[in-house]
Amino acid sequence: MNVRLQYDLEFVAGVYFENQLHMNSYSANLQLITNTNDAASTNIAMERLKCFVYHDLANAVFINESECEKAEMLQLLGANVTTLPEEPVDQIIGIMLFTKLNAIMEGRMNVTRLDISSAMGDGVWFQHDEDDAIGPFAKDGWWHRPGTQHNNIDIETGSDKVVKVNPYSWSEYGFIWPEEQNENSGNTVVFANFSRNEDQPKQ
Repeated sequence: MNVRLQYDLEFVAGVYFENQLHMNSYSANLQLITNTNDAASTNIAMERLKCFVYHDLANAVFINESECEKAEMLQLLGANVTTLPEEPVDQIIGIMLFTKLNAIMEGRMNVTRLDISSAMGDGVWFQHDEDDAIGPFAKDGWWHRPGTQHNNIDIETGSDKVVKVNPYSWSEYGFIWPEEQNENSGNTVVFANFSRNEDQPKQ
């Protein structure tokens, strides 16, 4: 049986707009519906939602992806950057959340409506539901991918000899689906830290 839920979000983020960086506080109201009878998958979907907002978007700086040089500079300075296809106004951030949160929950749960408001937006609420067009987010981008990625800035490893691991995988948090846990159970790599035996002579 499908269950309808409501979940409220509160988070703080930076907004880079018109060559200025501002801090802004956001409130969002989510209407959700479950799409599986598997309680474990429902719980993981909700944990992904909370983790993405409160960990991966924590104190992020929202910036138009056209400002690519400034976005890269902010990231080099240690900022948590989120690139958007248009200027980071409340409506665009709301549609991004609607699209990305549905992507990361991969059909186990759906956001059917998202309302968003911010301090800078003077308390005006922008509403978006499943029947509305997603505008600039219709094009391919990180917002359609189920991982934790939230910008289109390339990550360089610095060496071609390094084994590349997906940096946006949910396995880092343990939030992979139950069927994937069973599939991966025999493919675990263990890294051990063996301390020196003090009884052995040093070489």
